[in-house]
Amino acid sequence: MIEDKALIDRQRRDMEDLNNEIAGRDVGRRARFLNADARSPEAERRKREARAFQNRLIEMLNDPVYRAKYERVLQALSDAEQATQAAIDTLTEQIETAQTALTDMMDNAARLPDGTRVFRDANGVVRREDGTVVEDHLADTILWTGNEPSFEDVNAAKTRIDGLQGQLDAANGYQNDVLGRARDRVTDTDNPPSEGELDGIQDNIQGSMPDVVKAQLPQPAPTVAPDQNPLTVALPDLGAKP
Repeated sequence: MIEDKALIDRQRRDMEDLNNEIAGRDVGRRARFLNADARSPEAERRKREARAFQNRLIEMLNDPVYRAKYERVLQALSDAEQATQAAIDTLTEQIETAQTALTDMMDNAARLPDGTRVFRDANGVVRREDGTVVEDHLADTILWTGNEPSFEDVNAAKTRIDGLQGQLDAANGYQNDVLGRARDRVTDTDNPPSEGELDGIQDNIQGSMPDVVKAQLPQPAPTVAPDQNPLTVALPDLGAKP
């Protein structure tokens, strides 16, 4: 029984010492639980700043105007992030498909004796891939199968790939430079954005958005005037007695 009482007293004293250290109270004994870093002035300053930020953000979000604007910016940012990733995924797939088609064209191209690929254009002129005309004595050595792509087909395939790649570069740049910075700003744990900053962030999200990303944004549901809506909605039975 004596040993049990001693254990209980020691546990109670340990808890009191820990609470005093957390509170920063000096009770004349050497600190036993918190290390020096946790008790340092710098650690205390960080704690005060964290509490100040938390209080400031809570205070700002208690303002209905600020809160509505903050939530609107977050929603716009989330929609843009999802649309951008969808655009990137779609473009990446389209580029792979277009590149495969171009590779097949190049595999089916006619060749000169030295292996250079050649193509007929719409006028029947034989051209190299860079557009230069093949000399007649070399053109006479070509064995045509009839399955070769035309010069125009190859150029169209290359142009399509270049266009898709340009759109992908734009989407990636928008994702990193605009959305990434916007996300960092609105989630800044040290300095919440002001109302003016929120307006600027939303304007930049919308104003800098590439067309290929806009095409992936969720479309708002069409609104129907009440007198034009032919449907009637039955209220659920909540158990009210007649």
